[in-house]
Amino acid sequence: MPTVAVAGGSREEILELARLSYEDYKNDVKFIVFDTEDNIDTDDVWEYRHFETEEEMVRETVKSVADDESDILLKGGIKTHTLLKEVLKKEHQLKTQDLLSHVALVNLPALDRQILLTDAGMNIEPTEDQLAQIIENALNVGLSIGLTHPKIAILSAAENINPKMASSVMAKNITERFKEQTDATVFGPLSLDLALSKVAVEHKRFKGPIEGDADILVVPGIDAGNALYKSFLLFGDATIGGTIVGTKVPIVLTSRSDKVRSKLYALKFALMQIEDK
Repeated sequence: MPTVAVAGGSREEILELARLSYEDYKNDVKFIVFDTEDNIDTDDVWEYRHFETEEEMVRETVKSVADDESDILLKGGIKTHTLLKEVLKKEHQLKTQDLLSHVALVNLPALDRQILLTDAGMNIEPTEDQLAQIIENALNVGLSIGLTHPKIAILSAAENINPKMASSVMAKNITERFKEQTDATVFGPLSLDLALSKVAVEHKRFKGPIEGDADILVVPGIDAGNALYKSFLLFGDATIGGTIVGTKVPIVLTSRSDKVRSKLYALKFALMQIEDK
């Protein structure tokens, strides 16, 4: 049974999330809530562990996944920085990649498929080496959730290489790095419309390894990523759930402002990543 360790989880929104998860998975998901607050669960929805200090509570939550007691780490009512600082401590040995990154699963009604978006939530202005690692992380996630030879589009403003546009030059260089990749197609620079719209591809008469059928979108920096992420939500009626990856277990960082469906979607995304483990 998959087990979710929740840091600071004795909150109404987490209780609702746990209840919805039990309904969806027919009680086949276990929640262990770690908190300094009183236990608000009166129906035995979760296992509760009380601590006197936040420091002790966060340490024991992270230790739960480090010791293989739990399979997913979920942030409740604590600061993201506080949780990630503990995750990165060497004693837990949770970091499996050189760089942690954010990968989001996007369900956009305008498309007939789900796509992944990275990195719209963690790395601010990645270098070329860092962007390559972000792609590696996203590829690992894509393969773990069942994508077969995913097509990974490195986004820029256009498909042309412009020396004055750093994102296009970086995309070209990274495309070269991944040209021998056998389990994925990595290509850029590519505009958003050519990455996702076959109509745009036909209209522009574009020919390339990705023609409106990208599985994973890679943004050049957090500014573009954040704008795209929020545009999908606000104007595309998207459901999006994200996790931090590059660690032993997926980390779900939900916000109190997230809708419940987004929280549940993020948890489902994390569960997909550990399905075959």
